[in-house]
Amino acid sequence: MGLGKTYSTKYLVDSNNNTGAVGEVLVSTATGINWANGSDIVGGPYLPLAGGTMTGTAGVIFPDSFKANFGAGSDLQIFHNGSGSYIETSNTSVGDFYITARGSNHDLYLEAADDIYIRPQGNENGIKVLGNAEVSLYYDNVVKFETTSAGATVSGALAVDGKITNLTAGTG
Repeated sequence: MGLGKTYSTKYLVDSNNNTGAVGEVLVSTATGINWANGSDIVGGPYLPLAGGTMTGTAGVIFPDSFKANFGAGSDLQIFHNGSGSYIETSNTSVGDFYITARGSNHDLYLEAADDIYIRPQGNENGIKVLGNAEVSLYYDNVVKFETTSAGATVSGALAVDGKITNLTAGTG
């Protein structure tokens, strides 16, 4: 549509294929695109273009594989693909990724139905937390520390700066 042009409402239809009436405008609602009287619009179930606060209890529902993108180049993406949930930064993004709980008495929980993986770059392992099983710490994609049902296993040299106590004879 061009500026300064006058169009009949027959060219504009809502989600139900209705053409609306004189004085009505199309608005985005929770059920689709609908006609509304221009003088009656003061807010709705949408976030105003100038910012604002979303209210209600239904939250925002995205279908599987729909990505919420943040940053000018979609540098941060949050999505669920039907089998796993992801928070990703793009391959071209610059900088580090922080997860922070600010202020006093603010705990931060990462909870999953199954396992949690923290990958510092690409598909390289960094920390692997397997539900009801081990926790593994990696250096350059090689496991160096791993909890076991009997305790823990260290792969490679262990440098200790300080006193070691409670060693059982014949095991150290």
